[in-house]
Amino acid sequence: MSVERDYDDLARIDRTHVSLYNDQGVYSDEMERIFYRSWIYVAHESEIPNPGDYKTTFMGDVPVIVTRGQDNEINVVINRCTHRGVAVCPLEKGNTPSFVCQYHGWEYGMDGELLAVSMPRGYNEGELDYKSLGLVSAKKVESYRGIIFASLLSVPDISLDEKLRGVKEYIDMYMDFSPVGEIIVGNSGVNKHHYHANWKIQTEGSVEGYHAPVTHSTAFDVMIRKMGMPPNYQGYDTKGMDCGYGNNLLEVYSLPDEAVYKRWPAEYIDLMIEKHGKERAMHVLRHRFNLVIFPNLALLEYQFRVIRPMGVDKTEVRMYHTMLKDAPDEINTRRVREHEFFYSPAAFGGPDDYAMFDRAGQGMKAEMVPWILFNRGIKSEEVDEHGRRYGGHTQETQQRAPYFEYRRLMTLGSQS
Repeated sequence: MSVERDYDDLARIDRTHVSLYNDQGVYSDEMERIFYRSWIYVAHESEIPNPGDYKTTFMGDVPVIVTRGQDNEINVVINRCTHRGVAVCPLEKGNTPSFVCQYHGWEYGMDGELLAVSMPRGYNEGELDYKSLGLVSAKKVESYRGIIFASLLSVPDISLDEKLRGVKEYIDMYMDFSPVGEIIVGNSGVNKHHYHANWKIQTEGSVEGYHAPVTHSTAFDVMIRKMGMPPNYQGYDTKGMDCGYGNNLLEVYSLPDEAVYKRWPAEYIDLMIEKHGKERAMHVLRHRFNLVIFPNLALLEYQFRVIRPMGVDKTEVRMYHTMLKDAPDEINTRRVREHEFFYSPAAFGGPDDYAMFDRAGQGMKAEMVPWILFNRGIKSEEVDEHGRRYGGHTQETQQRAPYFEYRRLMTLGSQS
């Protein structure tokens, strides 16, 4: 029996109800209204650079294959044989001319077209319609700066251009850390973590400024003493920002020019100035930020962080390390080492976060304490010239941000 929930009430501006993290019915609504009908991140073009390349991933609970066809077109198809429902491709990535289901031998093209079935003489005339039995395709697939998004069941009610309007300048900045404006995703490593709590906790946590000096105090002490991080970083004038449509940003730091020259090797700075011009190069090199593209992607300094719901109280997080195309080897090696320092399974930072997320899952079992608070700094928020709300980086503007889009999609879905 379907239960209609008041998501405007359950996801209030300054707090969210604990049932949003624990209730299976809420989770099912989220899959249907957010993960299957809005723009969802699926891959980066650098992961499938050649015809025949593919990557398997998930859109909510649904397994999908992202492919590059022989015509160089990018396709997103559901990883489910239309015969008996078996996942057609069991591997995470590879290159192939076609996909053959290992259960009964049905063969599909890179665009999902049914090419052949095994032992076709066993079918009588009229029992097999090749045109209708291809792999089911996403309704919409588009990309921006190589970041591929798709929608499974319907064309989203907003364009991808509109969805990303408030964050394009930051995506551009992320890409322009490369002298040629291109990154390579995942070739240098992928970290995988699970935690026993709801997916939204990672969406909130990827741009969390308030917890950092408490949860990561040891890491920051080492970074200040050994890695050149400014000791007064908490005093920098940085922001948390609501960028619209659930997207949100945490500015980690904004360096003065003298700190840029201290942090980055002269060879790299000179190359960036040569390729981008001095003003653009220095602007890019000054800034570090965490950016969430709602609902399932976060861009951090050295990673694409992909959030995969696995149930109402289980989440997988994959961190795809990113390299800068045509940057000096020293810079890309440093990116690997600094990522390992903070985010690897035995690192100073990432394990702290997943311990906290597990504890959040435990604490939210106490449903008699019904509200999760996001009211820090709500009275002092301001609005910038682009209409984006912002507050101090330790306030909770960026945690409130996803729930504006959450309410819109969850109530929009209830009306369709």
